Amino acid sequence: MIKNTSLLKMNIFLIFSIMTIALLIIGKKFIYSAKRNLFKDQEAWSGKDIKIKYNSSQKAPKSKGNKNYLKMIADESKIYLEDASNEEEHESI
Repeated sequence: MIKNTSLLKMNIFLIFSIMTIALLIIGKKFIYSAKRNLFKDQEAWSGKDIKIKYNSSQKAPKSKGNKNYLKMIADESKIYLEDASNEEEHESI
């Protein structure tokens, strides 16, 4: 009887340790994959300049200083959207 209970305890311990190791390996791969996917977009955008192409009769107003990037992007976007809406109006006429 004592041998059977000790053998049963050893088998249960062995099964739980194998399951724990398997879960750790799977969890490690899952965390690595999730981290890689989360930072993939950051790697794609790092070091790249955003260029907005547009054909416009207007010129983008010059922002004061070179550090006002948001103002420059907003100005260029406004001109691009105005040109796009003008083209849509001409196409619908």
